[in-house]
Amino acid sequence: MKTLQELVLPVLVLLLFAELAMSLVSDAQWTQYKAQYMKRYRREIDDKYHRALFSNSVQAVAHNNRLYSQGRVGFRMRLNQFSDVDPSQLSKFRTSVPPPPESGTRIVTKPPGYKSYNQITGGIDWRKFGLVSEVGDQGTQCFSCWAFSTTGVLEAHLAKKNKRMVPLSPKHLVDCVPLPSLGCLGGWVGLAFNYTRDNGIATKASYPYKPEKDDCNWNSKNSAGTLRGYVTLDKDDEKELAEVVYNIGPVTASIDHLHDEFNQYSGGVLRIPACRSDKGNLYHSVLIVGFGTDPKWGEYWLIKNSYGTTWGENGFFRLARNANNMCGVATYVQYPLL
Repeated sequence: MKTLQELVLPVLVLLLFAELAMSLVSDAQWTQYKAQYMKRYRREIDDKYHRALFSNSVQAVAHNNRLYSQGRVGFRMRLNQFSDVDPSQLSKFRTSVPPPPESGTRIVTKPPGYKSYNQITGGIDWRKFGLVSEVGDQGTQCFSCWAFSTTGVLEAHLAKKNKRMVPLSPKHLVDCVPLPSLGCLGGWVGLAFNYTRDNGIATKASYPYKPEKDDCNWNSKNSAGTLRGYVTLDKDDEKELAEVVYNIGPVTASIDHLHDEFNQYSGGVLRIPACRSDKGNLYHSVLIVGFGTDPKWGEYWLIKNSYGTTWGENGFFRLARNANNMCGVATYVQYPLL
């Protein structure tokens, strides 16, 4: 049993941390921020805690943007809906459940005209070919990135095959993919692929999104598409990844996103020195829709996120490419076989 001192000390440290940070932003700034993002904290200790996190974010954004103006970093940051949140708390539920065994193939079937990495000049942006739907917003309390990346990659490959873009429903997957997927508490693209293979998937219009898990309400007769399997790339090979994206189409990737630089990113080529690349630290699923080269900051991956269009570059971000597998971008990659 813990002693009274052991129970009280963490609370005192939290209060001290909050009191020190509160002085760095005014009451008006904090009130305005909460109103803008509809933040409500009923308990005073919670309000102080989130105000302290917000104050730290204000400092981090200002510091990064000074470096950007000096040409020392290649990306900008800004305050947003995540500025009073501890990034490590965003994935605490998902980290408590191990991922299921993989059932996808690891063999890339190369279509006619497949170009090797050394044959590729320039880059690719699949948005220009009509294969990328509008950016969605998963919400700050529903960890459904896995559902958004799954629907995004299915949309892309179905559009490439059928010459027609049909937006699909992340909410269908959140509600209906069975355990060990956890809906708004996290899930895995492979499980969503298996579910879609067996049950099909709804259109976005027929099964609209809201950031919560409800009872499954689905009739497979209304499916907008299906798949026969999927490929998993797990060689940490960015050249192979570039070949697949260029020749085959968009892919899902899991990345390490638990950093202020990511959550408050607003533009440029993102590099995070502390980013990890081992599979155990990759908690956020995104959609790689292309790659290219910035004239100043070098090679990058073009990636679609699910934080809404006010985040990043209209909902997208550019992550440093061929930079030692930045944030694990090439560690765990998947795409469907139709």
